[in-house]
Amino acid sequence: MLIPQTINEMRTVEQMLSMKGKVFLVTGAAGGIGRATATAFAQMGARVALMDIPAQAEKLEALSALLETLYGCECIWVTGDISDPVSVDHFLEEILSRFGTIDIVHNNAGIGVWPDNADISPEAWEMICKINLSGSFYVARACGRIMSAQGKRGSVVTTASVSATIVNTGPGYAATKAGVKQMSAALAMEYAESGIRFNTVSYGYIVSGMHKAAGDDAAVEALYADMIRKTPMGRIGNLDEVVGAVIYLGSELASFQTGTDILVDGGISIGRLK
Repeated sequence: MLIPQTINEMRTVEQMLSMKGKVFLVTGAAGGIGRATATAFAQMGARVALMDIPAQAEKLEALSALLETLYGCECIWVTGDISDPVSVDHFLEEILSRFGTIDIVHNNAGIGVWPDNADISPEAWEMICKINLSGSFYVARACGRIMSAQGKRGSVVTTASVSATIVNTGPGYAATKAGVKQMSAALAMEYAESGIRFNTVSYGYIVSGMHKAAGDDAAVEALYADMIRKTPMGRIGNLDEVVGAVIYLGSELASFQTGTDILVDGGISIGRLK
């Protein structure tokens, strides 16, 4: 017969939220959302591993130095290509050689393409699928294998999008983010009994720097105006608003939560009254 915990037996919220000594990996760390979650976990005492493509090495080095200076955390940076499983294994080996383990992963790297519509080129389609879907899978799978081999509980949080729930973008982004959501849920099912959790966070419109690829300043401003119009809360999300869901899903507060998706979208998924 199962007996409920007493109040004295319950863990404290502070204990369940603690990141002291945990190893946190974030891919796409040079971008806005990646920088934000890296900073949040550094503030909470985690050891932080930053990952992005080689072209972002200078930004990674600067961020690593800044986090160490501001928060006294151990921080390293690695480069690689998430769409290449060999590269994924290589940069994860680098992290393991320094930290010995990985506890929490923000599987965040991804791209958008413009234009993304019915006329998307085969090259752009292949690229967005290769990075957003295949790359996210390679990272999630490799981290799950590492955690399983070490016989430990862990959390892999993958960045999806509100575009996985509603159609507010073109077919490339929508298809890959919907795929990421289901991929994560399938891995959650496979690893459930091991205590390795796979969840996703679906962001709405966030001022992260990603939209600069949409064109010149006027084009980006027009895009932001359209995003604001579509969001029930009447504004775009800030970087400090993206970290809460990742912290929660990475922490022991979410220790009984796997295969789920958290929407952080200002209400876009519920629509507008006017």
